[in-house]
Parts: sequence; structure tokens; C-alpha cells
Amino acid sequence: MNLRVFLADDHPVVLRGARAILEASGIAVVGEARTSDDLLAALESESCDVVVTDFAMPNSTSPDGAEMIRQLRERHPLLPIVVMTMIGNVGILDSLLRAAVLGVVEKTEDMEILPMAVKSAANRRVFISSGLRRQLDAMGKRRGRGTLSAREAEIIRLLASGLTVTEIAQQLDRSLKTISRQKIDAMRKLGLENEAELYAYARENGLT
Repeated sequence: MNLRVFLADDHPVVLRGARAILEASGIAVVGEARTSDDLLAALESESCDVVVTDFAMPNSTSPDGAEMIRQLRERHPLLPIVVMTMIGNVGILDSLLRAAVLGVVEKTEDMEILPMAVKSAANRRVFISSGLRRQLDAMGKRRGRGTLSAREAEIIRLLASGLTVTEIAQQLDRSLKTISRQKIDAMRKLGLENEAELYAYARENGLT
């Protein structure tokens, strides 16, 4: 029996490429979404064995990123999740694994590994592409000053996407005081002094 995959990514080219690679390996793609809204809605009625989703889909009404993964896990606790991403922040990568994501594939690597990630996830085995694995292996050496926690990295990503501190607090259902403190802590850790430097950091580290 073929594995059935649901794909989500806000870039049509990525969707087409991922579909072609999966189908060529005998994996059936049963549906596609370009926003977190469509993904969450489709999975209420569409059955699949694995969901393969982008991490950042900023054109959504519903939250993307870590909050989207949390909602997927809450609504579909047994559904294997594979995340495709350009984000190399070790805090976010660590948070994905802690959220029981079974596959993390870096988009800059050869996407021929995607079927391997899907098959591993379907068998409840963790698959992490080689570039991301090296970063995670080095995480212990890079903890401390200069390394963001998963929550701080998510705040920076959302700020860089254009959301205000107030909007982030509403989206993540946290207090304005908490979000403001996390923003300040993140900027202090990274030695950033203003919004322009924050946006530059986000671009350089794949958080936008």
C-alpha cells in the first residue's frame, strides 16, 4: 500500500517539486495547501499517513511556525509530521523535535531525500537532513549568550514578518509584557541595538 502524503508550502514551485519527487518514489500526494489555514482545515476531512509542511507560511490567517506545529500535534496527535524549512536556528530546530516532529528537511539540500524523510516518519523514526544534523550536534557548544531559545527565535521571526509586539501577543495568546521581555532578551543576547539590526539578523539566519 502506497504512503499517502499531504503537502503544504506557500511556494507553488516547491509544491510542484516536492510532489514530483514523492510521486516518482511511489508515494501518493492526496492534497496540497499554501497556507496554515488551508492545511489545518483540510486535515479535518482528508486522511493521510504523513503531513509534509513548510515551517513559515506568513500569508496565513492562522498562525504558522511553532504555533502551527503545536496545533497540528494537538488536533492530530498520532499524525507523523515532516517539516521543510530554510530556518537554521538551533533553538527552533530543537523545539520541532521536542514537539515530536519526526522529520526536518532543509530546503537548500537535495530534495531527493524527501521520500526518505517521509518513509522514516511513517515508521516512527526521526529523520534530520545532514546540514541540520550538524547544527543540532553542535548545539551544546553554542548554548548560552548569542543563542536564542525556541520561543525567542519565534518572536524574532514573527517580528521580522511584520507583526507588532501586540499582534504577536494576541496570536500566541501571551501577555504583552511576556512578548516584550522575550524580544528584549533576544536582542540583548544577539547584541542587537535597533529594529534594523533585528531584521538584518532575521534575514541572515533564515527567519524571514
